[in-house]
Amino acid sequence: MKWLIPVDGSEHSLHAVQQAVSLATTMKQSPRLLLLNVQWSVATLNVKLLFDQQVVDDYQLEQGMQALQSARAVLDSAQLSYQYHISIGRPAEAILQYAAAQEASLIIMGAQGKEGLTQWLLGSVAERVLRLSAVPVMVVR
Repeated sequence: MKWLIPVDGSEHSLHAVQQAVSLATTMKQSPRLLLLNVQWSVATLNVKLLFDQQVVDDYQLEQGMQALQSARAVLDSAQLSYQYHISIGRPAEAILQYAAAQEASLIIMGAQGKEGLTQWLLGSVAERVLRLSAVPVMVVR
């Protein structure tokens, strides 16, 4: 059993991680927990003119690790094993692709993402994943 938990560093995604911990600790056999952070691609023509690809890659890795930090701390504190991955692209599509590639049996995600415009964009991610997923999706508020 594998549970995919997409995280963006928001309070809502942290609630999803905490819900996964609560559920996992009640089970006889703990599921494999998969944390996923999706970074929007910033490799536009203008960015490529100013920065080389390694700088862009390093930036996106740094942002992804920062977004995963709180979720990893919660799982470490709960002594649950997990793996994490950072993808680049459109969040809903990347979540669905990763879920399929990892053969996830459940996706647990926050209802909304970060504040402002990002919150609106990522809020729509939960709706899109819920609508298009081949596996059950738990949306946590």
